[in-house]
Amino acid sequence: MIPSSSQETPLTPYAQKLSTALLEHEYQQFCGIEIMTQQPGFCKTRMTVTEHIDNLSQTLHGGVIYSMMDVTSMLATIATLDDGEYAITNNFSSNIMSATQRGETVEFEAEISRNGRNLLFSQCYAYKLTKSGKRTLIASAQLSKFKRRQELNTTQKVTLQ
Repeated sequence: MIPSSSQETPLTPYAQKLSTALLEHEYQQFCGIEIMTQQPGFCKTRMTVTEHIDNLSQTLHGGVIYSMMDVTSMLATIATLDDGEYAITNNFSSNIMSATQRGETVEFEAEISRNGRNLLFSQCYAYKLTKSGKRTLIASAQLSKFKRRQELNTTQKVTLQ
């Protein structure tokens, strides 16, 4: 569920429904991502690196970084969509600059830079948090998404086999 106390601008019921469905997807649950702040055009999420999402060097797997940046960007996007509208990532360009050790916390921030009629552009940044609270940039991405009319079944739980 999306923490209502962290929202500066209330989400529409449609955006709330899509955001909840996205967060309840098994992959996002497996990774442990949670929303800190979500409003139209901006989202901040957080997760902790565990043994389930690291690689052989016990650092956060790059694929998890990419996918959680896409999820965070989608959460910023959802809050701007009209009822019955959805967006699909069509371009994703990223850079990873630093490793994040198991047990460290990562924050993702996505912001929409242009929201056109059919295309939307956003930037996403990932930061690891030090024990002193300092944030260090570990990755950045530029994303674009196609907007389209699409009815989604957000009540059906997807299971992995």
